[in-house]
Amino acid sequence: MQYYILLGDSRYPNLNYLITPLLQPMIAAESLFNQSHIRTRNVIERPFGVWKRRFPCLALGLRVKLETTQNIIVATAILHNIAIDRNDVLPVVDPEIQQAINNAIVLENINMMKHGKNIRRNELIHTYFFRRL
Repeated sequence: MQYYILLGDSRYPNLNYLITPLLQPMIAAESLFNQSHIRTRNVIERPFGVWKRRFPCLALGLRVKLETTQNIIVATAILHNIAIDRNDVLPVVDPEIQQAINNAIVLENINMMKHGKNIRRNELIHTYFFRRL
């Protein structure tokens, strides 16, 4: 059986379609899973991190209508690509903004962990990572 999943970091709940790393791997197969998960996810997270650094509103969260949110995301993506094309220097992150982002992430982690599901992740670890040891 073939199925598709999304990879997310620990800020998101572990769901059947969204797999997150284990917070405390206990065995070698779980550690191997986490390493593979993180390496795979980081390829796309690096450019998203740069994008959020250029536009902190994306990291802090938008409190507007969905349609407006979509427009903001598209507009910032276009502006970000223009800035890259013109070799624009990234702004320095304000320490207060960074602290607000960190606080929001911690709160979100706590809320999301309450809703996690482990069945699909455990199947992946058992099927693919026990064999590699």
